Amino acid sequence: MKTKRFVLFVLAFVVALAACGPGGGSGGGGGRSIGDGPVTLRLASDAPIDHIASRLNNMAADLVYERTEGRVQIQYFPASQLGGYETVYEELMMGTIDIAQITVPDSLDPRLGVGYVPYIATSFQEAEILFAPDSFISQFKAEIVAQHNVRFLGWVLEGFIGMGVVGQPDDVFTPGTSKGSSFRLRTAPLVTFRLVQEDLGYNVVTVPYAEVPVAMQTRVVDGWIGGTPNMNYAWVGELISRMYINYLHAEATAYVMSEVSLGRLPEEDQQIVIEVFQEISRRSFQEAQENEEEFKRKLQEDYGVEIVEFPPEVLAAHVAFVRETTWPRLESSLTTELMDALRAEVAQFP
Repeated sequence: MKTKRFVLFVLAFVVALAACGPGGGSGGGGGRSIGDGPVTLRLASDAPIDHIASRLNNMAADLVYERTEGRVQIQYFPASQLGGYETVYEELMMGTIDIAQITVPDSLDPRLGVGYVPYIATSFQEAEILFAPDSFISQFKAEIVAQHNVRFLGWVLEGFIGMGVVGQPDDVFTPGTSKGSSFRLRTAPLVTFRLVQEDLGYNVVTVPYAEVPVAMQTRVVDGWIGGTPNMNYAWVGELISRMYINYLHAEATAYVMSEVSLGRLPEEDQQIVIEVFQEISRRSFQEAQENEEEFKRKLQEDYGVEIVEFPPEVLAAHVAFVRETTWPRLESSLTTELMDALRAEVAQFP
């Protein structure tokens, strides 16, 4: 039987072929010119079509085309069509993919996981401050990716990552206790994801993002931590029975662009592209919380998923536990200096 995910994938493929605006490009290298016509830039994302990031990415493509008067068009490839975020980032460095809205992998430098340090932000209000364009985290991220010939253009705040499950873990509300020897939780391979789940008491499996739905269907995993309510709805909504809202990680993916591709554009168009993605980044902060509430409701109404919010006292206990237990463990990979800087950042909040 055809599933919603299959339909979405087919639609994503059709959308990608159609491209954004007239004169859609071929599937060749990055920053291509089509004869004497427009330059086509390929934008890669893991986001499904039915997702806030895809809506924002399509909006960015339209604005670039409009403001460059058709000189630059963006061909959008959602749903990991150009590969997982590790592959996409490698191609950004080479200039064979031009722009991406992705989780920047930490394989080249563990400090690239700075945006996913658990419980750095515990609310949308805190996230808006911590991930602002002039914030410490934004400037730090920009400095690191610049070493890879990549330009950081801004964050896309998609919401907060929670835990979608098909099985039931034990003692969910108590940090540090075993969640059951048979309960397997999928996490992203980033050290900022893996260590905290181990500390909280979960058996961790690092299944690739693209394989999560199949892993759930076959019960290779019993749940995953790696998606907002919107992502759970679009990716595994028909599979999960319950979603725990625990605010563990802010889902702030990054707009990043190849310096190779940027250098192929005239200076005027370079500035337009940069400003458009910075503008869309800011827009994500305005829309993220409303989008979050909408998809909590849609998960319940469309798929019968039970939404379980961590009560304030439980959330506070988790925040204290993780900052006391996991943050020191992250120092060996993210460095003590970086973790101390993050401690200073969160100290501004009551």
